[in-house]
Amino acid sequence: MVEELEKAFKVLLCTEEEKVTLAVYQLQENASNWWRATRGQVFPAGTAPTWTVFIETFNGKYFSKSAQEQKLAEFMKLRQGQRSVDQYEVKFARLSKFSPRMVKDPVDKARRFRNGLKPDLRSQMISLNLRGYHEIYDRAQAIKHDLMDRATAFGSRQAPAWDNRRFGKRPMTGNNHFVPLVQRNIGKPNRFQNAPCRLCGGRHGNGPCPNRGGACFICGGMGHQFRKCPNNRQAGSPALLPPPPRNGNQFGAI
Repeated sequence: MVEELEKAFKVLLCTEEEKVTLAVYQLQENASNWWRATRGQVFPAGTAPTWTVFIETFNGKYFSKSAQEQKLAEFMKLRQGQRSVDQYEVKFARLSKFSPRMVKDPVDKARRFRNGLKPDLRSQMISLNLRGYHEIYDRAQAIKHDLMDRATAFGSRQAPAWDNRRFGKRPMTGNNHFVPLVQRNIGKPNRFQNAPCRLCGGRHGNGPCPNRGGACFICGGMGHQFRKCPNNRQAGSPALLPPPPRNGNQFGAI
C-alpha cells in the first residue's frame, strides 16, 4: 500500500500534510481506529504532519521490530554489486523506507546512495563533487551507459583477430589465405632428392643406400669388396676408387 501511495504522491505533487491525509484516508477498520486514537500523540496540536513521521509510526505498529531491524541491516549493507544502476536505485528506495531517519537529510541520502555504487562509478561521483541524490543517480546512469558503449565498440574491433587466435589461425587480409607450410610444398620437387649419398657418393634418390648392407660400391653385388670387383678393370687405381664415405669407414662394410 505504501509504495502505491508514494507513486500517487509523485504524480499529484503532494505536500507532506497532503501525503498523510491521503494515507489516512486509505486506512480501514482496525487501522483507522488505531490512527484516531494515536494521532494526537504523534502530531500534537500545532504540529504539522509529515510523511516521514507517519510512516515510521505506522511501521512501528504493523511491522514487527525484528522485521524492521532486518530491513535496516539490509539497507546498511546494500551495495550495487552486479546490479544495474536502475536495479540498485529501486532497492535503495525500497529499503530506505524502513529507516526514514537515516535518509531524512537529502545530503545523507545522496552520500549513502553514492557510497553503495561500484568503485569505478563512485570515484567519478566523488571527483565531480555531486551532492544531490537524483543528480548522482542520473550521472551514474549516464556514465554506466557510456562505459558499456565503449566496451561494446572495443569488443567489436577486437573480435576478428581474437577469434583467429583462438583457433591458431593467422588473420586474413583481403583475399590472401593462410596456407600451412607443409601444403605449400606438395607437388614441388625436393631440392635434396638428387643430392650425393653421404655413404657411397652416388645418386640414388631418397631410398636407402645399396652399399649400407655390405654390397660392392662398383657393381652392387654381394660377397666381395670393390677392390676385388670383377667389373673394376683397374683395381687398385686411385683414379677409379669412389670417394671415401664421410662416416669414417674408408673401405665400406667388411
